[in-house]
Amino acid sequence: MHRLLAPEKVDAIKLQANDILKAYRDIRNPLDRIVKIAADNDIQILQSELYEMSGALRKEKGKWVIYVNAADSAQRKLFTIAHELGHYFVHKDECDEFIDGQLISRTEQEKFAAKELEANEFAGNLIMPEEQVRALAIGEVTSESIQSLAKSFGVSTIAMATRLHNLGYDTPNR
Repeated sequence: MHRLLAPEKVDAIKLQANDILKAYRDIRNPLDRIVKIAADNDIQILQSELYEMSGALRKEKGKWVIYVNAADSAQRKLFTIAHELGHYFVHKDECDEFIDGQLISRTEQEKFAAKELEANEFAGNLIMPEEQVRALAIGEVTSESIQSLAKSFGVSTIAMATRLHNLGYDTPNR
């Protein structure tokens, strides 16, 4: 139950992510899966010192490059790469550069925020597929079960709690 994006947009993003996932069902490790998706789409992944930013997607000399902050945790890197893939698959025809956290004018703020939410939704679907989450999220969702699920998917507890909430689960502290 994503409250910030239109249900039609959430459904379209889910379908797009699921279509991509069909070719990668045999790859259970989320990091291996997204790295393979990037490679198969000729997207280079580079770790770099990005200071306050987690990641960026840029088209350089006709090729797409994902930059991920080398100082971030493995969980953060996983979500960042998936998020940047979201920009690639959902928004690549609109822009040649996506820099998370960039300064933007007030008039562009809503459009920027929507693109970020859409990329997050795509990332959630890519690394925490609904079918797999529902198969593992049995019974009442507790802080402990969120931690266990987060570990299973290689994501932070915040990312897992958000994904569960967006899928309609009653999560603690919501």
